Amino acid sequence: MADRSCGADIVAAREHSTTSRRTRVHVIVCHDLNARSHSLLEMFRFADKVSPEVLDAITRELANDILRDTDLLIRELEGIKAFANRRFARIASN
Repeated sequence: MADRSCGADIVAAREHSTTSRRTRVHVIVCHDLNARSHSLLEMFRFADKVSPEVLDAITRELANDILRDTDLLIRELEGIKAFANRRFARIASN
């Protein structure tokens, strides 16, 4: 591996970075948001069994988690889009 050129290493690092972003987006969308949304909906089943204050606190915390995740998701997607736009601009300029 020591004979790889510096340019190939840079490309590999960029691909890894993009893959990592895509992985984070996948986890947020498919796992975190889905689970939290499901949990939030489940809270309403307990409305008659749990005190309103507890239910309110739990649902607010879940909703805040969802909002934080969506903010992170938006930032990650903007990073992926920026990367793709840079690559496209490079291809278009050649």
